[in-house]
Amino acid sequence: MKKIYFLFLSILVLKIGAQVATCSISPLLNKAGIWPDSATNFLTGYVNQPYNQNITVKISKDTTDVLSFCFTRFELSNPGGVTNFNCPPGLTFLAGPTMTNNAGVYRIPAQAASCAQITGTPTAAGSYTLKMRVQAFGTIKVGNCPSPPVYGNGTAISTQTLGYYIINILPTSTAIKEQVDLKSLGLNATPNPAFTKTTIKFNVNDETKAKISTFNLLGEKISEDEIKTHIGENNFDLKTENWPSGVYLYSFTYKNFTQTKRLIISGNK
Repeated sequence: MKKIYFLFLSILVLKIGAQVATCSISPLLNKAGIWPDSATNFLTGYVNQPYNQNITVKISKDTTDVLSFCFTRFELSNPGGVTNFNCPPGLTFLAGPTMTNNAGVYRIPAQAASCAQITGTPTAAGSYTLKMRVQAFGTIKVGNCPSPPVYGNGTAISTQTLGYYIINILPTSTAIKEQVDLKSLGLNATPNPAFTKTTIKFNVNDETKAKISTFNLLGEKISEDEIKTHIGENNFDLKTENWPSGVYLYSFTYKNFTQTKRLIISGNK
């Protein structure tokens, strides 16, 4: 039927109840879609240890086919025979403030950036493939799409049953018990303002993979580096000699933790 964007169809809204997600819009997503994407997938968790996965979703205005539609909303529900979207026991999905729940059908408005989180303490090890039924609603495009759309309007123009997001839960014995927060991480860039380069410093207690990404203020990704950490203070040299002067954001992702800070480039053309 219509070419619907599979990435942002797959936003996960599992159990909202009376709780509200303490999530944030990630700078890693600068176009219509979902972050983490299906290639990155979700973080690994450990039995009896707190788990938290932040999710950002952006829904575009319309489709790009010959017969175009203006999106109004997406609706998410459990496929037949599936409960709790096959989420690992002990985990709950909390929807952000722009999402609504009506008798187990979750509505995500079009033309909006939303966030959510999967959180809780997993109780059973295993590999859990999440399952969800997603319907895209829209109206035939005549001229420009209304902005904002009328979320209650439109008919279902696509229905998909998705099943490519996986959450792996490992036994507690395999976990390295490390608590990371703003104070312990000590993330900093020196010098800042920078000219030809800056050194990003941070402290961790494990040898594992981490990621450093930089963005301009439009949310466009400038660079991304995957590094291997070592125990104690770490230093990563970020070369900036070809970057125009201005304000940027650098984001450090390590295990279940992400911190984003500001970087100023001065003296370049």
